[in-house]
Amino acid sequence: MLEQRNLKLDLLALGLLALTVFLAASLLTYDPADPPSNLVHPRRSEIANVCGPSGVVVSSVLFWALGLGAYYVLLSLAVLDALLLLRRPVDQPVLRAFGWLLSLAGICTLVAMAAPGLSPGPVIGPGGLVGAAGRGLLEMHFAAVGGYILVSSIILGGLLLSTDYFVIRLFTWLVVVPATELARGLVRVAMAYAAKLWGGAAEQEDWTEGEEADEADREPEVRIAGPGAADVDPAAAEEEEEGDDQDDEGAGGSKRSLLPLRIRKPRKTTRQELFEEIEAAAVEGDAADYDLPNMDLLLEAEPFCFERHEKDVRQKARVLEKTLADFGIHVRVVEIQTGPVIAQFEVALEAGLRLSRITSLADDLAIALKVPSVRIVAPIPGKNTVGIEVPNSQRQLVRLREVMEDAGPQVQAMRIPLFLGKDVAGNPLVVDLASMPHLLIAGRTGTGKSVALNSMIVSILMTRRPDEVRMLLVDPKMVELSPYKKIPHLMHPVVTDMRKAEAILAWAVEKMEERYQLLARAGVRHLTVYNQLGEEELRERMDPIDDQQWSQIPKRMPFIVIVADEMADLMMTAAKEVEAHIIRLAQKSRAVGIHLVLATQKPTVDVITGLIKSNLPARICFEVASRTDSRVVLDEMGGEKLLGNGDMLFLRPGTSSLIRGQGTYLSDDEILRVISAVATSEPQFVKELVQLKLDGPEQMQLRNRDELYEAAVDVLVREGRGSVSLLQRALGIGYGRAARLIDYMAEDGIVGPYNGSQAREVLISVEQWDEMRGQPAGPTQPARRSTIHVPNAIAATGPPNNAQIEPLCPSPAPQTGSLDTAPWEEEDRVAEQEYETCDEQYEDEDEDEYEEDAWEEEEEE
Repeated sequence: MLEQRNLKLDLLALGLLALTVFLAASLLTYDPADPPSNLVHPRRSEIANVCGPSGVVVSSVLFWALGLGAYYVLLSLAVLDALLLLRRPVDQPVLRAFGWLLSLAGICTLVAMAAPGLSPGPVIGPGGLVGAAGRGLLEMHFAAVGGYILVSSIILGGLLLSTDYFVIRLFTWLVVVPATELARGLVRVAMAYAAKLWGGAAEQEDWTEGEEADEADREPEVRIAGPGAADVDPAAAEEEEEGDDQDDEGAGGSKRSLLPLRIRKPRKTTRQELFEEIEAAAVEGDAADYDLPNMDLLLEAEPFCFERHEKDVRQKARVLEKTLADFGIHVRVVEIQTGPVIAQFEVALEAGLRLSRITSLADDLAIALKVPSVRIVAPIPGKNTVGIEVPNSQRQLVRLREVMEDAGPQVQAMRIPLFLGKDVAGNPLVVDLASMPHLLIAGRTGTGKSVALNSMIVSILMTRRPDEVRMLLVDPKMVELSPYKKIPHLMHPVVTDMRKAEAILAWAVEKMEERYQLLARAGVRHLTVYNQLGEEELRERMDPIDDQQWSQIPKRMPFIVIVADEMADLMMTAAKEVEAHIIRLAQKSRAVGIHLVLATQKPTVDVITGLIKSNLPARICFEVASRTDSRVVLDEMGGEKLLGNGDMLFLRPGTSSLIRGQGTYLSDDEILRVISAVATSEPQFVKELVQLKLDGPEQMQLRNRDELYEAAVDVLVREGRGSVSLLQRALGIGYGRAARLIDYMAEDGIVGPYNGSQAREVLISVEQWDEMRGQPAGPTQPARRSTIHVPNAIAATGPPNNAQIEPLCPSPAPQTGSLDTAPWEEEDRVAEQEYETCDEQYEDEDEDEYEEDAWEEEEEE
């Protein structure tokens, strides 16, 4: 529908442009002697007008009716065509047309009165028929002076109706301002000359200061924030608006509709100043050859019609007051704050009115205002008013470049700045991840989670070097974060395997503990203080034994940001382990510079558990499906009434009040341009992370294979040969289960392939198996065999029918006590004697069983 409307406007503008060019050519080449004119004899056969007979007729009619006012018609058509081409809609066209007709009649009359001899041809006069008639009426009733006053008033009134205050501002800019500056310059020259002659330098300085003070007092009060609105003190602006409200109330009810309106327009910041601020905030480090990306890689803000938006918002304020009055609630809209997506109306309630009466009317207000939903903030934090958030008729796209330019100097004090978007007042929403220190993002599919993650990552790339911030990206979708695989900030390739992601979280926990040990040795409490010590101070505090130990101590430690695009997929892989790692990192990693950014499209209690939520105080909620999901994320409702496409609620850490905002939008082309600019060299991955083994997931997979899998591997690894019959005897299980265990071991690379009648080769050592199992063998337990002994192995699951477990074969020495409670030396001795006796008893029997096993394995294969 919007594209069809734009096409119609373009076609109308094109037709109007053709008409304007035709009229211009006809009027400029008008010749009174062109046929069918009778001014010359004999008549000319050739037409001088470049538009032919049609041009002659049109220009003759216009000059006859309007005189020189025909050029005003031509100018008006050109302005209207420019408005259509620039997508500047013309509101109240009937009123605009009436004002234009008044101004046209006034101009024709004024030309006829002021220059009666100036005529474009053999017409009634320079003002045409309209000018002659107006001149006659005015001179008959008001004489010459009164006629000039009246016709000037008519022209000015018509211009005000047709163009609002544009003409006055244009006149001020073209005439008043140059004249004022010229007068001031002449006065300054005269004062300087007088000071030079009579030594009046002191008087000149005092006069200049007084003039500047008067100039500051003469500056008009501006309601709508312009390009420099970001520099205005909010407290001063609020006091000024309160004073204006009181003045309006005292003047009468006619001005009550002119509510204080704050519309935040794009702020033009000098690009060089912004670069200097970001460079000043960046710390000089090892990556001296790394240049921050240029701001020109990002797209500028799109043009937006703020005048039309202002009128639409004021109309909604009147509808809001009327609707509440229909329900018997008499309120007054005292202030309006507009953002890119919503407008917040601050409503003052009458005395004795309960807040619940307002909050229960959200759906009724949405119907009256013709919007999808209305969110009511009762009350606004820090004020005695109620906020009613209403979607705008036309959404404004928030670009990352616009937010970065509006942020200004506050970026300098931030260690990891994130440009999230704009709030309801149009102010930039910029936060420091290092002070949050972790962030949880939730929302259903297509609401802006991935776009928000891209904006955060690009924010880091645009403001921080690789030696300042390193990143770990987890992308189970395999397409959202894959373009960042070449950025130098990465410590590991983009992780798409959730088992590897869990191992990386475990590594982050170990790295956190390691950094805490370094901070403790250095006697500091935070990573930032550690990085500011310097090598000499750090060496004095660490007191290394030799140069080799000193070389192993990091002189600077970068911040580490772990970004996970889908937390639900990570929790499904290993919920307990992942939850434990996230909780430990969220509780302790702030001081050592490790920060989490977790996103999920499934905000349920099994994904965002109570412990995880309590340790992630900073949260962003995009549109969710139900009130329950909103409570899980924000501990209150409201997320289900968002508009999608970047509309979000932001919960700052340490507060319970929500901030509504519109997230920044980054196109794929912008992301690729930034990545190409920063990917000047290959990423320097951390070798420790690249070679990380999947201890946690593999151990979970081993346990899921079979309850006796680990015990079976223990038996084969200790014995050094893989045999089905050995497992049958050692574990007391059947042939089928023992054969499956052997197959599982072959898949995991623990035993070799089928070897005929010989036993399978065991490919790992005892130490390697302990490492795979996550239980490294220490020096105090070199040969603990409780896991391979029959009673201990079966004790993991319990013997069938609570039967008494007997040894595999008669022991040469009677057992004294339980092996589980016996000392390790006695247990090892008894176990070795039992296995030696078993091997001697079944030595001949094994050969037949090996042949039978081989035949059955061939059949199964």
